[in-house]
Amino acid sequence: MKFRFFIGIDVSKSTLDAGYLDATNPEKLGHCQVQNSDAGIAELLKWLELQDGFLIREALFCLEHTGMYNYPLLQFFSQQQVSVWVENPVEIKKSLGLQRGKNDKVDAMRIAQYAYRFKDKTKLWAPARNVVDKLKHLSALRERLVETRKRLLTPIEELSKAGNESMATILEKAMRKTMKGLDKDLEAIEAQMKDVIDNDDDLKRVYQLVTSVIGIGFVTAVNLIIHTNEFKLFSNHREFASYSGVAPFEYRSGSSIRGRTRVSHMANKRMKKCLHMASLTGVKLDEGLKYYYERKVQEGKNKMSVLNAVRNKLLARVFAVVNRGIEYQKINYQNSLFLS
Repeated sequence: MKFRFFIGIDVSKSTLDAGYLDATNPEKLGHCQVQNSDAGIAELLKWLELQDGFLIREALFCLEHTGMYNYPLLQFFSQQQVSVWVENPVEIKKSLGLQRGKNDKVDAMRIAQYAYRFKDKTKLWAPARNVVDKLKHLSALRERLVETRKRLLTPIEELSKAGNESMATILEKAMRKTMKGLDKDLEAIEAQMKDVIDNDDDLKRVYQLVTSVIGIGFVTAVNLIIHTNEFKLFSNHREFASYSGVAPFEYRSGSSIRGRTRVSHMANKRMKKCLHMASLTGVKLDEGLKYYYERKVQEGKNKMSVLNAVRNKLLARVFAVVNRGIEYQKINYQNSLFLS
């Protein structure tokens, strides 16, 4: 689809800042700020309709992933069938290079310019199905409970390491009921998440495909489904590896600058953590991955670099089985690994 108008929207809890760009005169930018509410969105549309020649069917709205604050706007776009591009903030930030100054108005303008510059790479947003949205909120709640449990246990572990066992025991007894309650809630939430998956045929099929890959467990599979919107947002594993911060980037310029190949720190940290845990499981349970890991380490490769390569191999397997609709076949992948 060919777009003439590019509207970048910087979303915050209370306001929406819109940057307006007309491809017939891309140097001239417009700006409008409204409340992040149904009334504010209506006001924004009225302002757009006042712009010279504006037609909503020729417009591309671009905004960053900002969680729940996007919800009213995306709900409206979904109902109106507007062309929307929801982009990873990391991609927009990297594309702009070094920038001076930052505020909501400037950010909105930059998002509009990003959409215009990279219009050939547009990925139109589609709303997640209700079951995926439910799974997303349950997963987020589970993560908050896991973090709460970890924070409660940290001082006990620190006291034990310091040799203060008596105080560690006092704290452990004081929070025993709390810990039992958290464990019970975690079990209940995970049971609900499994019910959501089991009661939807499409979700269940994708989940079975993903978990057929050795190393991919329940938590990682759920996060993969959520962050890819059932593998509809990313066309291949390399794009998702970049999004997750596990894609290796070379650091080299001419003959004088030769840095170590590394991954970007700008990424979805939650997904990166899941993939790291999956790689540790993979090298324990999968003979091919174990052989690959040990061989590379013996060759002198950095252990974390090798584990990162394992993460990428796991992602390649996951996307392959989902795209083919066939569960992971161990012998085929093992042969290719031994030869790599």
